Amino acid sequence: MNIKQSIRKGSNTLLFKSQFAKAVDGNEYPASGIQYRASSIQHQVSRTLSCILILLMLMLPATGTIAAVSDEDAADYQAVIEYMSALGDRSTGTAGNKKAAEYIKDRLSQFGFEVVESHKFATPVLRYGESTLSIPERGMTVPVHPIDSNAITPQTIASPGISGPLVYAGSGELHELDGKTIEDAIILMEIESGKNWLYTANLGARALIYVDRGNTPKIFFEEKFELSPLQFPRFWMPISQVKELFPDFDKKPDGLLAEQINLISDVNWERVVSDNIYAVIPGSDPKFEEQAVMVEAFYDSTAWVMGLSPGADEACGIASLLYLAKYLKENPPQRTVILVATSGHAQALAGMRELVWSFTTRSKIQRKMKRDLKDLIKKTRKTIKALKKASFESAGTESPEDEELQKLAKAAIEERIKTESDRISRRLMKLRLQEDTSSVQSVIQELAAERQLLRRLLWMNRYTNLAPEELQALKQLTPRAIADQEAILADARFEADMLASARTFRGHAKIYDIVTAVSLHLSSHGDGFGAFNYGWQYPFRPRINRTAIYSTLDEVLRQGASKLEQELGYEGLFKDTMRPSRRRSWQSYFLDQPALGGEVTAMTGIHGFTFATTHDARAVWGTPNDTPDQVNFEFALRQTEMMAGL
Repeated sequence: MNIKQSIRKGSNTLLFKSQFAKAVDGNEYPASGIQYRASSIQHQVSRTLSCILILLMLMLPATGTIAAVSDEDAADYQAVIEYMSALGDRSTGTAGNKKAAEYIKDRLSQFGFEVVESHKFATPVLRYGESTLSIPERGMTVPVHPIDSNAITPQTIASPGISGPLVYAGSGELHELDGKTIEDAIILMEIESGKNWLYTANLGARALIYVDRGNTPKIFFEEKFELSPLQFPRFWMPISQVKELFPDFDKKPDGLLAEQINLISDVNWERVVSDNIYAVIPGSDPKFEEQAVMVEAFYDSTAWVMGLSPGADEACGIASLLYLAKYLKENPPQRTVILVATSGHAQALAGMRELVWSFTTRSKIQRKMKRDLKDLIKKTRKTIKALKKASFESAGTESPEDEELQKLAKAAIEERIKTESDRISRRLMKLRLQEDTSSVQSVIQELAAERQLLRRLLWMNRYTNLAPEELQALKQLTPRAIADQEAILADARFEADMLASARTFRGHAKIYDIVTAVSLHLSSHGDGFGAFNYGWQYPFRPRINRTAIYSTLDEVLRQGASKLEQELGYEGLFKDTMRPSRRRSWQSYFLDQPALGGEVTAMTGIHGFTFATTHDARAVWGTPNDTPDQVNFEFALRQTEMMAGL
C-alpha cells in the first residue's frame, strides 16, 4: 500500500520509504524508513517528527526564494479586481458572469499553458429580468431592484402588477406603524430594521421597499432571508433615489408618500449553465510530474440585491489565482498544478461540487450514465416518430417495427393521460370546496366525465376500434405527448453535454495523483490568513475529527510560512489554524460563517483545505457597496504574495 492509499484508508500505521529526501533547503538526506501511528503523531519525539516533516514536504511544491511583488504585478492585481467589479453583477447565470469566465480563460491562455478549457455545469438560480415602480399621478416609471429574500419563492409580480398607496414606516417598529394605513399598502422601510417586515406582512401590506442610506453591511440583508415560501415581494432603493422621488419622505406625519404606486417585477427560477475555467501547468521534475496540486478560487459574486453585485473585495481570491498563474509560469513547479476558477460559489459551492464529482466518481458510474443517456435519446427520438405517425383509425397488419412504434406511442400517451387526470383531479377538489351552485355542479360533472374517459383510454391494451369521443380525445392528447417527449429529448441532450464536459475535465485531472487541493477564500480586511479543512457548508458534529495528517500538514505550512515571513518581512501574516486546539477553535478565526471550497475536496478523501482570511467579517460581500474603493490592496497583495510562496 502506497503512502497516499494508507492515509486515505485511515490506516493507523503509515510507512514512509525513500531513497533520498530533498528538503526545502536543497540538501539531500539519507534513505530511511519511518514508522509512526497517525493517531499519536503529535506526541512523537522531536527527532522522528522532524524526519516526517522533511518527507511530507515532498507532498507540496518545493519552495524557493520568492521575489517581492513588482509594481507591474501590483497594478495587474488591481486591474483584475477593477475589471471584475465593473461588470456590475457577475452572479451565476448573469451576462457579467459569462464575461468574467471569458476574461479568466483569456488571461490563462495568454500565459501559454497548453491546457486551458471550460468545465460546464448546470445549476438553478433566480434569474432577474426587470422591475419597475410607477407613479401614475406623476406619469413616471423608475427601476427598482428586488432583494434575494426568499429561499424558495421568487418575488415575481406579473403585469399589470400590484398597486396601492406608498407609506413610509421608518424602522417598522409597532409604535411607528400605529396610526398608519398598512393593509393593501406598499411600505417604504429603513433597511436597518431587522425582521420588522414581518409586522407589515402580517398586517396585510402587499410589498415592501427598503431604503439603503449607504455602506449597509451584508448582515442586514442576511437577517431578512426567509426560508418559508412566503409571497411578499421586497425591493431595494438607495437613499439618493428615494430623496429624488420623495424629498421629504421621512417627515410626513401619516407616512403617506403617494396615493397610488404600481410595482412590476420579473424574477424566476431558471436552470443556467456556468463555467469552471481550468488550466494545467505540467510539473518540471520527471519524478514528481505525475503528482498534482489543485488550486481553486471562485470568480462569481453574491447578489443580495439582484443586478447590483460588483463584488470587488469578493474578487480577491480570483485575482490571487491569476497572480499565482503568472508566478508559476515564471517559476515552473516540480509537481503538476491544476488551477481552477469556479462559479456557483453562492449556490452552495455548486461549481466546486460539480468539478470534484467529475474526477472522484467512479468511471464505471459515469460510463453507465453516458450509456443510459444515449439509450434515452435514441428511445425518445423513436417515440416522437411513432407519435407523429400514429393515426388510431384502424387496426391492420403491422410489421415488427410498426408494432414497436405503437407500443412507444401508447406508453407516451399514457404518461400524458396520467398528467391530465391529475390536473383534472386537482381542479375537482377545488370546485367541491366551493359553494354548491348549479353552475359549479355543471362544471364538476363535465370534468368528472372527462376524467372517466381518460381512465378508459388508460385501461385499453391497444388503441383500436375506438369510439368517436375516444378517438377525438387521443387526437387532442397526441400533440401534448409529442411536446412532453421533445422536452425529455432536450433535457437528455443537455445532461449528455454536461456529462461530456465533466468527463473531459476528468480526463485532464485523473491522469494525475492529486495529493493536495487548496481553495482560496481571500478578502482584504483581516489580520492574516490561515489554512482550514472545515467550514460551514457541511454541518459536522463537533466531535468529528479528521485524520492526523492535517496536524502534520499544518507543521509543514508553518515551517514554510516562517521562512517566507523572514524573507518578505510579513511577520504574523500566516496563522496557525489547522491543528485542533482546546485553547482556540478554528471557528474563532471567522467573524462570518462562510462555506469553503476546501470542504468539498476534504469530504472526498483528498487532502483538501482552504486558505481563508482571518478576522474579517467580509461585511460588504454581496452588497452594492462592494466596490474597489472598499479594497485594502496593500494587505491583499501581501496576503497573495505569501499564498503564492506557500
